[in-house]
Amino acid sequence: MSTDVSSTNNVEIDVNVLLELLKNQTETIDSLKKTNQALTTEIQLLNEKLNYFMNRQFGRSKETISSDVSGQLNLFTEELEEASIFTVPKEEKPAPEKKSKRKSGQKAEKIAHLPLTEIHHELPQEERSCEHCGTQMIDIGTTKLREEVRFHQAMLDRLAHIQHTYCCKACEKADVSSYKKAPVPKPVVPNSLGSNSIIAETIRLKFGQKSPANRQEIYWRETLGLDISRDNMTNWHIKACHHALDPVAERFKHYLNQEEILHADETSYQVIQSKKAKTYYWLFSTGKHSAQPIAYYHHAESKSGTVPKEFLSDFKGYLHCDGYAGYNYVTDVKLVYCLAHARRKFFEAIPKNGKAEQTPAVVAVKMLDIWFELERKWKEVTIEERFDKRQAYLKPLVNNFYEWLDTFVAVPKSKLENAVEYVRKIRSGFERIFEDGRLELSNNLAERHIKELVIGRKNYMHSCSLEGARTSGVILSIYRTAVANGLDPIRYIEFLFDRVPNMETQSDEGLDALLPWKPDVQALCRTTYKQTK
Repeated sequence: MSTDVSSTNNVEIDVNVLLELLKNQTETIDSLKKTNQALTTEIQLLNEKLNYFMNRQFGRSKETISSDVSGQLNLFTEELEEASIFTVPKEEKPAPEKKSKRKSGQKAEKIAHLPLTEIHHELPQEERSCEHCGTQMIDIGTTKLREEVRFHQAMLDRLAHIQHTYCCKACEKADVSSYKKAPVPKPVVPNSLGSNSIIAETIRLKFGQKSPANRQEIYWRETLGLDISRDNMTNWHIKACHHALDPVAERFKHYLNQEEILHADETSYQVIQSKKAKTYYWLFSTGKHSAQPIAYYHHAESKSGTVPKEFLSDFKGYLHCDGYAGYNYVTDVKLVYCLAHARRKFFEAIPKNGKAEQTPAVVAVKMLDIWFELERKWKEVTIEERFDKRQAYLKPLVNNFYEWLDTFVAVPKSKLENAVEYVRKIRSGFERIFEDGRLELSNNLAERHIKELVIGRKNYMHSCSLEGARTSGVILSIYRTAVANGLDPIRYIEFLFDRVPNMETQSDEGLDALLPWKPDVQALCRTTYKQTK
């Protein structure tokens, strides 16, 4: 009996040991599963980052995907069909491709405004004899074979200003001195080799053609025969701002603060003499529907929110911007966030493999593309009609989109999760577009303006001094604002060089008469580009 009890006890001990071992192994397996899941997630995130940087370095910059609608997008067909832009693709035989016919008369239309010089090709007198009988042949008509455009290299000449003095001979006989001198306009930069036209051309080359001063040195010396240095050009630009452009830029700033809708963006910039590694340009521009288009490039050493707060101290209205927290410092404004930034985040979250078609990132991009397609369709309607259409068609799509975001769980810390969190964060700011039909889905207007600076920065890379950076922002503000108002920017800058230094007093009223949207300025400086279209 004692043997049986002992055996039973041993069996129970063996079972307990086995159960304990099984429990330990189960815990080990669970731990390994968690570790494996964590490693898998980490590998996925690392691959995602690798694909992102590879695409940034070597991929195409255009953020487009196939526009075919399928899967989750079919949830929204009712609203889209009512908006008359949604059609489900049907299997049809592809229509034969039509060869595009070249429009006739385009060349003649493009060059019609140019002065005409005729070149007559005639036979020398000795070659006009008939080959059969030797009789002298006579001219019986002409045929125009072609028209082409001839290029004339730019030329320089010396312009001497000679002042005439006049005296009264009658007064002179009476021993009275009476003299008059003809008025001579002041140049924008006195006692300088740089005339108004030369300085304006250096501005066109730098801010229009994005050619830095060191390249201009070669052009002016070797092509035009004028030896001017990069220091000359930089100093001219600074003095031109002090004497002519700064007062006009201040009026731009005043009128920006009177607008109801503005766009803003910012980008970094290097200044050699600054104590900070990076300084910043802040772009502030009027909205699409403004009657007085303005683009202002404000340079500051800081990216702090105090910069837009001080610049927009008198502004009360809607401010289009990205999700940067610095704009929250601007008081008494309603921030309108950019949907294009949200779309870009979903686009960057698309897996770089062949199974990406029905992933949440792709579906999200296609949903957002539908919103932009609706806005493109409503581009030409009135502001009131756009407001009504957004309420009827776009608002249900927005609500459905945010409900759809709750139907899946993104990998923690992945680009998809970042995109989802971002689009949730900006919802209140984005939905302000339902308050006013003039508001835009994106901040692309500001980004197009800031791109002008970014392209230039790639060429001239930096400024030496803070004053140089500030005046570059002022010049670019005048240049791009002139373009936005349909003016020839160099013609307008020369106009300011002629008028501002010669004003008796620089009053606000006098400066306002020189602003680019004024009818008299439009008549004098309007670009002729449209005539060549």
